[in-house]
Amino acid sequence: MEEVSKNINRKQRQLPAFESLFKEYYAALCTFAFDFVNRHELAEEIVQDTFLKIWEKYTELDIQVSEKAYLYRAVQNNCLNYIKQNKVRTQYGSEQLQQLESRISLFSITSAHSPAAKLEQSELELIAEKAIRKLPPQCQDVFRLSRFEELSYPEISRRLGISINTVKTQMTRALQRLRDELLPLLKQDLK
Repeated sequence: MEEVSKNINRKQRQLPAFESLFKEYYAALCTFAFDFVNRHELAEEIVQDTFLKIWEKYTELDIQVSEKAYLYRAVQNNCLNYIKQNKVRTQYGSEQLQQLESRISLFSITSAHSPAAKLEQSELELIAEKAIRKLPPQCQDVFRLSRFEELSYPEISRRLGISINTVKTQMTRALQRLRDELLPLLKQDLK
């Protein structure tokens, strides 16, 4: 029978006990998380996030199982939550991107037919560029590298020195903000 948690169940935060817990389980938990997400950096982020959440609720925790069992279950839950959220983000982001790209390409097709349509497209491009400039710097960089230079997420990750997960997060944010700003304008123009 495993020893019931002594380090986590403290009524007061004790940094040395928490550090000891972190050092003892961190590497094994990263390996465990990797089995779920298949990416080392992401596994490390999930484990670090798990420890951060534990630290934030350190004084409130009352664990009735071993610290090892508690940590593994917490990491497992965080991995499963990430997988579920990532599926939703990926599906939602790709659907919104397809809608936005199809509407922009519709303007490209019509622009060849008349000077007025060319003017509309020029205005649309200016509006889109203004919307892109409103994005936070890293978000803007990720979007431009993906859409204008057509780099893959791993290529963007290497070029910017950030994790692929960060690239995905920044791209999702960029698409969401651009969708929020541009779709209402595109709907008006299509009427």
